[in-house]
Amino acid sequence: MEVLTSIQTDQRNGNLHINLSGQFTTEIAHRLTSAISQQYQGRGNIFIHTKDITDIAPESRQTFADLVGEAVLPREKIYMIGSKGLEICPDAGKVIVHDKKKHTCCGRCKNCRCHQGHGHLHGHEDIHNKCN
Repeated sequence: MEVLTSIQTDQRNGNLHINLSGQFTTEIAHRLTSAISQQYQGRGNIFIHTKDITDIAPESRQTFADLVGEAVLPREKIYMIGSKGLEICPDAGKVIVHDKKKHTCCGRCKNCRCHQGHGHLHGHEDIHNKCN
């Protein structure tokens, strides 16, 4: 597996944010833990954003878990953000997955597609009844 990954760190509101992109391998697990060790200032949370990860090597999850333990990083303050975090996060870790909100139409939305420009409904009556 060719490693084409970037790790970007940023301090915001007292928290460390890490954006990962590309492949998550054991090498990247080492680099990620090193980045956390160097950048984390001992306060706030650590948010690891995973939406731009393309591939996850099977052994990288266990490697990351082992390295977090060896480096004595605060597991209770590490949050994986995004569905790929479920595949990377060590056991007992925390993952935040944002659900995309489903459009529930009230009929007054700007550029509403439910009316399709005709002023009447096209099979969406059940959606509109939820608004009343």
